Amino acid sequence: MSEFSPEALQLAERAPAPMPRFVLRALMALLAALFRTHARPSLTVMSDVYCDLSDAEGPSLRAPDVALVSGLSTPKNEAFAGTPILAVEVRGTQSKRYLEEKVKLYLEHDWPWVWIVHAERQEVEVLQPRVGSVVYRRGTEVPLLPELDKYGLTAVPVDALFDEREFSRFNDEWVRARERAQASVEVRAQAVLDVLRARSLAVPEPVRARILASSDLAALERGLMLAATAPSAEAFASEIMGALTAA
Repeated sequence: MSEFSPEALQLAERAPAPMPRFVLRALMALLAALFRTHARPSLTVMSDVYCDLSDAEGPSLRAPDVALVSGLSTPKNEAFAGTPILAVEVRGTQSKRYLEEKVKLYLEHDWPWVWIVHAERQEVEVLQPRVGSVVYRRGTEVPLLPELDKYGLTAVPVDALFDEREFSRFNDEWVRARERAQASVEVRAQAVLDVLRARSLAVPEPVRARILASSDLAALERGLMLAATAPSAEAFASEIMGALTAA
């Protein structure tokens, strides 16, 4: 077995965990599910996939517990050669020394974001190259990367990473709520245009496009009232563009 083969590294990096392995695996699965839900379409979430960190000092393979990467449609059997946007390590799935060596290597190779999830302490430590670490404890929120804004989530409570019921609020339930809100916005935008059409008020295409692209329900409510009461298409266009700009 090669010193740098995945099999050898797997044996070297795993150490008896103070917490049950199934608990740590469940935590990894929750993190991967959260990222898969909220990642932009061009991104891929990988779990336990080796990344190639070879450099002038020699070959090196490491497998983050969870990694968010771009430019990969499906995980491959060979090691990933790019730079993950985010790498997550769960403390307890490996020895403390090995974990510290991995994280040091990630930062030396300018991986932009590294999370260490401390399962026993229920904390999330966030590290960046040449920047000190920040620890988020229960009762606080971990800021999410812009690449995880598919459904508008900008931060996740630390509690949600260690409580499945709380987790669902920011995963499945969050998505359903956002989809319902988006459906309401789309219905209201179409209603504005329907009222204008019924009154034979023709507005310029850029105005129609702004109405359809708006996600502000309050502004669209205002638009619906204007569509029903504006004395002319020009008056409506002037008022609605002002409302959408202010939103």
